[in-house]
Amino acid sequence: MRGIPGGLRKGDLFVRYRRKGERRIFAGILRPDGEIASRDGRVDRPGEVFWLPPVTPGKIVAVGLNDREHALEMGKPLPREPLLFLKAVSSLGAHCGEVVYPAVSTRVDFEGEIALVVGRRADHIPPREAERHLFGICAANDITARDIQSSDIQYTRAKSFPGFCPVGPAVLVGGTPEGCSVVTRVNGKVRQKGHVSSQIFGWEDLLSYISHMMPLDPGDIVLTGTYRGVGAVLPGDVVTVEVSGTGIPLKSTIVADPRPGLFSLWPGKKSAPSEHLSAHSPS
Repeated sequence: MRGIPGGLRKGDLFVRYRRKGERRIFAGILRPDGEIASRDGRVDRPGEVFWLPPVTPGKIVAVGLNDREHALEMGKPLPREPLLFLKAVSSLGAHCGEVVYPAVSTRVDFEGEIALVVGRRADHIPPREAERHLFGICAANDITARDIQSSDIQYTRAKSFPGFCPVGPAVLVGGTPEGCSVVTRVNGKVRQKGHVSSQIFGWEDLLSYISHMMPLDPGDIVLTGTYRGVGAVLPGDVVTVEVSGTGIPLKSTIVADPRPGLFSLWPGKKSAPSEHLSAHSPS
């Protein structure tokens, strides 16, 4: 669903999913009790569905080093203007999905953050008009192959492996990042705890800035930047990202690469990640 559905109200938690045993895609509203009120009038339980990303973007635009303390922990100077990069649309993942740990990487990190979902085409808009172009917000995890990011000039490969952009499970319709906090947990332990107030560039400025470089279309996703505390994960780890006001936390499970071939394309075969690092060593 690249376009934005009608009939929604501000404050709704919009979700998309498949019922088990069915191929049809359904849309609904996530209720406070955790059940889903489907737009076809049925109520579904979370355990009876396969979650889907709440939207299907034409592009995923991400902002790097947009938190002061995160920039410091990465040893980077504070950016003077937004640092933008793209994640491949094929990296999109859903709530309760699996994230494959690429066999070509020895360090994969979580990065919990707030995602903006565009609701109206934004082309050369001023910051004061940004809210008119926003459908809502949701949780996101900008998963990164950190060793590849360090070795490559560009971020594309490190950020775009399949499943490296889980989003959802719900979009808070009409929501903005104002006042929001982000908590990332690995195996139930808090690893990140950030607040949007620590970001360098506000979300209105980001939408405006990006729209002057490329038009943003309904369904497009903007990742607003992660917070201090990013760190490594290993296969078997469960990562959750909780954004205040957006319902249940976004959950992902890290799994080993089932197709680790093609090592001959890279000089110097890399060993399994567990041989090189502790999953929860400091960043």
